[in-house]
Parts: sequence; structure tokens; C-alpha cells
Amino acid sequence: MARARIDWRQDALYDVRSSGPTRSWVDGTASRMAAAAGPGFEWSSQQGRRNPQGRWRAIVYPASSSARRRSARDNVLVRVMGSVRA
Repeated sequence: MARARIDWRQDALYDVRSSGPTRSWVDGTASRMAAAAGPGFEWSSQQGRRNPQGRWRAIVYPASSSARRRSARDNVLVRVMGSVRA
């Protein structure tokens, strides 16, 4: 039986990681997490350095002092991470 040969395009996986649907999925998840965490939590996203992957990533963080205190006291972001579904 002949073996199948796959010729990978060099930038194919990089293009998938930075495509519109991938970006919107990551941004949507981060947005839902920030909303579920409550007031004072914000999110941002960016593409990581291409070494070699360049993944699209997002963070959710407490932007106000009261949100930082709530996050430290109640583990808000840890609890939210388990409750938000894709």
C-alpha cells in the first residue's frame, strides 16, 4: 500500500491561529469572562510572537482597586473561568 504524502504549507497553522473566526472565538470568551466577573474587570487580546506559533491570546484582569481586592479575596477569575463555556 502506498503511503500518503502531505505537503504542509509553511504558514498554514499560523494563518489558522490568526484567522478571523479564531480571533472572534478568543475575544468572545474573554468578553464573557470579564462580564461574568463583574464591574472593574476588563479584557484585552493580541497575537503572540511568532516563535513559531504566534497564537491569538486574551487576558482578563482587574482594572480597578476594588476589583483587585475582590479578585484576591474571592478568587473571582478562577471561579469565572470554570463557569464560562465556549
